[in-house]
Amino acid sequence: MANRKILCLVGSLLAAPLWAGQATGKFEYKPVNGGQDIRVESDHVVVSRIDFKFETTSGTGPIRGSSSSVEVRADNNGGVDQAIGIAVVLYDEHGNIVGAGNGGTHVGWLSKGERDTSKISMSYVFRNLDKAKTFVVTLETREKPKS
Repeated sequence: MANRKILCLVGSLLAAPLWAGQATGKFEYKPVNGGQDIRVESDHVVVSRIDFKFETTSGTGPIRGSSSSVEVRADNNGGVDQAIGIAVVLYDEHGNIVGAGNGGTHVGWLSKGERDTSKISMSYVFRNLDKAKTFVVTLETREKPKS
């Protein structure tokens, strides 16, 4: 029985570096010239700016996607490299989702002290973006494992 407790303790200590940090913020949709300053922070990584680039057309072909997107700026103000994931969801006044997408670090890590932007596509849920009233941004972070 004691051996089982020790194994569980050791396992949980080894798994600790794999846990991800997470923070979510909800904001009124009030962009100025297409952009809006926000603040969502997890593990010293800060999402501080979002730029909305909405296209209300879907094209004429059989695949009717949109080039609508948001561009999100993230700053790693911490002392370690981080992998980040960002999700953005826009809602109308009734709480219906009118846009959604996710992105993050595509290759490698967001190095300590580095700033990066992520383009998040909203290819298929976009037809009512002009009705957006609020939006939510979720930031996930995970430290680069030590070699």
